[in-house]
Amino acid sequence: MDTNGTPSKLVPLLTLVVGGFILGVGLLAMISGSEALSAGLTLAVLGSVLEASGMGSLAFPAARKHLMHVAILAALFGIINISSVIPVGDAGWDWLALMTAGCSGLCTLLFLVFLKSFADARRNAGADHGQMPKS
Repeated sequence: MDTNGTPSKLVPLLTLVVGGFILGVGLLAMISGSEALSAGLTLAVLGSVLEASGMGSLAFPAARKHLMHVAILAALFGIINISSVIPVGDAGWDWLALMTAGCSGLCTLLFLVFLKSFADARRNAGADHGQMPKS
């Protein structure tokens, strides 16, 4: 957050970029073949939720806090999603597994940015409550 009280647009914009990439990977996976349909659909839904949260928080600043909470839950799901593509035994990593792992890494980065943003907002809110009102 900025010191002047207006929220920064960095986190919603980062959410839009990461969500767009994940949505694109999901759509590409769904188009590429039927064996990748469920993994692609999962990524497409995850990207869509991130996109909707990012766009909504830019369009409706009053609802930003709630929409970013939805986005952090989606990012957490994206982190956990890597467990669905880890190869078992001698099976190698195919392109979809690598892309899903990359999307999981992006969700981890986004999750950490969300945590820092939430901590900064909490810290700023605590500092605002501790000040004496001006007369």
